[in-house]
Amino acid sequence: MKTLKLIPITLLSLFIFSASLKGQDLEVSKKSKHSLGAGLGFTTGYGLSYRYTPSKWGIQVNFAPFKNSTQEVYSVGCTFLYKLNEGQKITLYLYQGNHYYYNQDKNFFNENTNQYETKTDSYSNSGVGFGIEIPIFDQIGFNLMTGYAAYENFKAYNLTGEAALYFKF
Repeated sequence: MKTLKLIPITLLSLFIFSASLKGQDLEVSKKSKHSLGAGLGFTTGYGLSYRYTPSKWGIQVNFAPFKNSTQEVYSVGCTFLYKLNEGQKITLYLYQGNHYYYNQDKNFFNENTNQYETKTDSYSNSGVGFGIEIPIFDQIGFNLMTGYAAYENFKAYNLTGEAALYFKF
């Protein structure tokens, strides 16, 4: 959970950076229903991201597969969105995120047995909160989300932070 402490600092830095790109002078195309980009979040998942918002309701899917000879890691996220206010400069929305994480390490060294073995770790995180989309360029939007989450199959509860960068088409 040490990485949770880094989220507010990272999100604030990204927000300041995006504001410095004159995001206030641009308007993201309101006719765009599809978005493709990259997302990062505890309850939305991380990796390649696709967002579909045909109306006030929308859905976002994040996916990141990794596999080599000794390890498999998968992050799959499905997030539901509801636009509260679609302004000229910033869009405000509510979200409900669901993230499934799977990690299998085939080369894990167990110090108790002094042997290498396979270790599998999998869990889901779920969260709710609000987010904003800030236009950076005409068809590029930066999204910041924050809320409250249940971590590792509801074993822990804490604040969460999510971010994404999308090309809208």
